[in-house]
Amino acid sequence: MTGQAAPMQPADSILWRIERDAVLRSTITAVTLLDRTPDWSRLRHRTGAAADTISRLRQVVAEPIWPVGSPHWSPADEFDLDYHLRQLSLPGEPGLDAVLDFAAREAMKGFDHTRPLWEFTLVSGLSGGQAALVEKFHHAVTDGLGGMQLALQMLDASRDAADLVAAVRGRGELHAPSNGRPLRRTIAAARAAAALDADLVRAVIRAGTTPVRSTRELLDTARWAARLLAPSGAPLSPLMLGRSTRLRFAAFDTDLDRLRQAAHHAGGSLNDAFVAAVVAGLRRYLETQGASVSRLRMTLPVSIRRPGDPLEQNRFTPVRFVVPVLASGESPALAVQAISTIIRSWRASPALGLSDGLARLLNALPTEAVSRVFGSLLKNVDFVATNVPGLAVPYYLAGAKLVGQYAFAPPSGAALNVALVSHLERVCVGVNMDPAAVTDTPLMTRSLEDGFAEVLESRVARHAAAHGRPARPRAKGGGGS
Repeated sequence: MTGQAAPMQPADSILWRIERDAVLRSTITAVTLLDRTPDWSRLRHRTGAAADTISRLRQVVAEPIWPVGSPHWSPADEFDLDYHLRQLSLPGEPGLDAVLDFAAREAMKGFDHTRPLWEFTLVSGLSGGQAALVEKFHHAVTDGLGGMQLALQMLDASRDAADLVAAVRGRGELHAPSNGRPLRRTIAAARAAAALDADLVRAVIRAGTTPVRSTRELLDTARWAARLLAPSGAPLSPLMLGRSTRLRFAAFDTDLDRLRQAAHHAGGSLNDAFVAAVVAGLRRYLETQGASVSRLRMTLPVSIRRPGDPLEQNRFTPVRFVVPVLASGESPALAVQAISTIIRSWRASPALGLSDGLARLLNALPTEAVSRVFGSLLKNVDFVATNVPGLAVPYYLAGAKLVGQYAFAPPSGAALNVALVSHLERVCVGVNMDPAAVTDTPLMTRSLEDGFAEVLESRVARHAAAHGRPARPRAKGGGGS
């Protein structure tokens, strides 16, 4: 069923409206690598069933009459499954690189706004008999975690299973965020301060009865809101300065348990070690080209998704902050600790509960103004780091086993977005680069691989390597024009 017309939620509307500036285009692309070509009729049936169940997959965006306020989701006049689910076979026996080239070209194409905002392409004929499903959808449809839960609607627990896996069942088999305590604080903050306007009203009322404490709370909330909306200065990287609408994709793997051990050894979370590895890789990239930097500006999407939140809705707060870049030779554990301290302060702040209220206020502006505001926030960010909990147990798609999942989240004005998806015992890293900023994309990929290897070289990680674990990530590269 397609459901009735409904207004976009504030965060979804922002992601839709900022595309007035094409550099801020919000297309999410994912590549699911499969051990063989799935059965086409089963895949088509499962995709159609998901579209019947999830209303957003059969809805289009209806713009408001005036250039202010939220657009609406409206049932599509026609729905053509064969437009949204396609198949192609690449010549020869290409590998993942060829799929990434294709996926990057698809990501650069805009959506047909007369149709629902998603497109899937099955790519067969890969080396070793493998195949890949390239999934493309607009960020206004959902966020990364919602997309992962949405994908579970199409998966089976065994190769020959006949029934769909319920999303509620699959949710418990996603890798849980590695640091549950900050996540609980995040959820508590989101519940306590679900909207900025309500927060401010309550704070003003409290200030009249307990002026000292409440005034401090009000000022603290206002300071965090200002940090969320403060325009960024120039990029801190001296080289990654250009911005364009072009994209290039690359991917590589590393060991999930070793990354967790390195994080634990440093006293941080998996996400802290991930960000530290990205920063180390960026340092290597810049140093190789004769540049040095002591700080970089990043955006970290922090999930505020709770059980029961609709899949077809964005539930995250993008926070921007500056991270230190340690000199070559310094202990990777120090980088993990420094980043952990910064991220913990954001997770414990009232900022995470302000996003819906701020989005409502910004949606009152004309679309052109919304685009300019977010351009000032995002275009001077050096990089984005996106962490999506993946599958912890094997799953199958129409008879084909999932052997890897790579996400390519939009740079949204940054030089690149590095996305981590945990898959069984591995970490699948997808890199979405703007070649106007990252002029040597193969070098960036190698540098990021080396950055992960650097973080893994802790005492605990070396102990794991001595017991048969791989010494460094296994590389896969890709392009796009």
